[in-house]
Order: sequence, then structure tokens, then C-alpha cells
Amino acid sequence: MSALKKNLISIGAVLILALSVVAFVFIPALGGSSAGKTISFGEWDGKPIEYAQDTYLVRQIQAISDQVESQGQEINQFTYYQIMQSAFRSAAVRMAVLDSLEEVNYRLPRSIVDKNLVSYYLDESGRYSAKKFNETPETTRAGYRAVVTEELTAQRYLQDTLGTAVPYDGENTLVYGLKTSTKETDLIKSMAGPERSFEYVAFNTADYPEAEAAAWGRENSALFVKHSFSVITSDQEAVVKKAAAAVASGESTFEDAVATWSTKAGTDATGKLLKSYRADINQLFTDAADLEKVLALAAGQTSEVIKAGSDFAIVRCDADPVQPDFSDKALLSAVNSWMKINEKGRIEDYFVARASSFAAQARTSGFDAAASSFGIEKKTTPSFTINIGNLEIMSGIPSDSNPELSAAVSDELFYKTAFSLASGAVSEPVALGSYTVVLKLLEEKATDSQMLEMVPLFYNYYATNWAQETLSNMVLADKRFKDDFMTTYLEYFLN
Repeated sequence: MSALKKNLISIGAVLILALSVVAFVFIPALGGSSAGKTISFGEWDGKPIEYAQDTYLVRQIQAISDQVESQGQEINQFTYYQIMQSAFRSAAVRMAVLDSLEEVNYRLPRSIVDKNLVSYYLDESGRYSAKKFNETPETTRAGYRAVVTEELTAQRYLQDTLGTAVPYDGENTLVYGLKTSTKETDLIKSMAGPERSFEYVAFNTADYPEAEAAAWGRENSALFVKHSFSVITSDQEAVVKKAAAAVASGESTFEDAVATWSTKAGTDATGKLLKSYRADINQLFTDAADLEKVLALAAGQTSEVIKAGSDFAIVRCDADPVQPDFSDKALLSAVNSWMKINEKGRIEDYFVARASSFAAQARTSGFDAAASSFGIEKKTTPSFTINIGNLEIMSGIPSDSNPELSAAVSDELFYKTAFSLASGAVSEPVALGSYTVVLKLLEEKATDSQMLEMVPLFYNYYATNWAQETLSNMVLADKRFKDDFMTTYLEYFLN
């Protein structure tokens, strides 16, 4: 449950700011060719989202910047990009909200606006000052009224849609909008425990032994015959035909033709094919007839125009093929790379078998002794509960400190295996991406009672955030939303 204690404010959320005294925000004038221009980051339903004096967009940029700085974070170029993008999206949502209210002709009572304007005209003692009101320029008062009206109008929509907490029976109760059932909250509380911690070992497929790779290579030695080819390539058949004719007539050497016509796809600057094991040749020349023509070339011979993937090519055989030497480190590396892509199952089978042997030994001689015998490190996890996807409202798999378990976060078999283990029992192997793990239950405990009592608070918070995110995603996916943020930012704001 430690994740619940993290700061709950993050860049990218749709900000619903409590109404307070709205300070007017002024932006510096842009220089150079941008001087005098009205910058628009996009549109909502044909209306521009402008970076202009005291717009909602600019106020949001300032508000988010203040939040970030209040958390002790430095605002650098990357952070400012995130801030501006978040403010832009929030501005689009704001425009969509106001449009929805305009469609139903919603108007705030003037009395509510007047009440919220009082805070702009308070004296040093916190009381309304008619003198301060009268001394405020009319244009400034009109600006205050416009901003407060817009803020309250948008808040009415958001509170009616998403709900708002108000004092009731001595505590804040969510009224209007979406509700969270007490039974729903109780279900979440029941899901928060029990928590389990484990000892485990993890076999990494990156440690596949060279001897195993060599054995597989010998079984499939034809794939690792080394060929020596030079190739002229182009996506235009006419170009390759022209090169072939020039080489055949002696008008051009093959090397000169490479320099003149080849796109050098898959070759070095001289036209030498970079990947030339038989396995690579099979993948490059996918047409069986073309492959046969290439493999039939004797040293010094040049092919007719053939297909090489999506390109056209002519191929020259530079030397006879060389049989594989599986004591060569470079070849073994190539075999290993090939197997990781095309024979993953064999590698996984090897480590599952090895992990099974480990588990059998751990059951008889102990987990620590087996780890020592296999030369593998034993690791432990903090406590976590069944939490597929690592939702923030419950303790999840600590993949940061236990990277071998990263793939377990969404793996149902892992959870079934881990949470069905009896005390002291050793699990069967579980394949998790690049790792195969064996688990032993270390401890099972109930969730901390204080944290359980906080679940309703956190769940209500996250449920509201999820609802806000849904609203935001709905607007940003709407065809009426036009997003020019990236191009505009790069043009005007990237130093």
C-alpha cells in the first residue's frame, strides 16, 4: 500500500481548480518573426486555443508551473513542454465543457457571481471595501467578472458530472455526479489482502549457454554456412537492369555500379552483403526460385535481376561458401541471436527444465542450498497482494526493486501460482518474459489495518481521477478537437 502514500498530483491530469482570487497572468511578448502573431496550439470545434494574454491556457500554464515548483521540482525545457501540453489539453476540455453548457443555455445567477467577486475587493482586515471596488478600473472589474463567471460555469458542469465533496454529518460527502457504493469500497478493501512475500530465483534467458547454442547450431549447420556476396539494390527495377547491363557489357565494373546505382540496402559502401549466413540469405531472398539462383552462383558469377525483399537486385558471388566452425565466438553469438528470435521456445524449454531441477532440489535440500548448488542468487520481495496491472489503490508487485518480476504484473498464472503456495512450499517454474522464476512463500500477513481504513479515501480519489481522465479522453478523441501542439511548440517555444 506504500504507493498510496505518493504525491497524488501529477502533470497530465485534467486540473479542476478550486475557485479562488484569479490573478491575471501576463505573458512576455515574442520577438523576431513571431512578434505580433497570435499563436494557436489547436482548435475545439473551429475555435482556436490561443496562447494569448490572460487566456485560460496561460492561466493553466501558470497554475501547473506553481504546482510543480511547490513540489520542489525544477522546471526545465522538458518539464515546461509537459506543462504546456497538459495546459493545452485542459483548455480543450474547458472549451468543450463550456460549449455543452451553452447548448442548454445554462446561465449562472448574477447573485452567485457577485458573491464570488467579493474576494477581489477585501481590505487588510478581510472585509469588503467599497473604496477598493470604486478604485478598481472598470476594465479590470469586467475582467474579474468574466473570469469568475467562466470558472463557476465550468465548475458547475464538472461538479454535476463528476461530483463534489461537501460537509454533511460531520464529514465530507460526495454529492452530485458519480458515486462510489459502500459495497464497492468494501470489495476493494477485501481485495487489498492478504499480502504475501516470497523468496525466489530467476533464470535469465540471456544466460543461455554457448554449449547449448553450439549443439543446436550443429543440428542446423546448413543455416550457418557463410556466403560471400556483393549486391546492387534499388527499389526501381529499371535502375538495377541498367546496372546489370553495364556490368555485363564491361561498361562498368561491379564496384563502380555499386557506387553509381545501388541504394546499398543491407550492404556496406562497396556493396558487400553484411548478413551472409545461409539463414540470412533465406530471409533476404524469399522467392524460392530466386534463392535457388543465388545459391547456385559460383565464385565470380553474377545473377540476373531478382527480388531481394521489396527491392530489386543483382548478386555477385565473391568466394565459395565456408562451412561453420562452432568453436568461433562470433558464430556462436550469431547462433544465439538467431535462436532468441526464431527458437525462443527451445531456450525457454531449457530454462524451464533447469528451473524444474532447481525446484526439485530445493524441496529436498532447501532453497538456500539449491541456490548455492546452482550458482544462482536468491532474492526476496516485499509483501504484495493479488493486483493484476499494479493498480495504485493496492500494494503491487515491486518491479522496480525486483525487475525479474516485471512481466508478472499482468500474468494471471504467476498470481495463481504465488497465492496458492502452501507455507514452505516451492513452486513449479513460471516463465516471465526473459526470466523463469521459482518461488517459495516467505510470509503471509493481513493488510495493515490503518491502510485498510484509508482505502475508501484513496479509492474515491482515484475513482474521481479516472472519471476526469475519461472525460478528457472523450474530448481529445472527438473529431472536433484539432491538435497542433507539437508543431506550434517546436516553432515558437523550443530554444
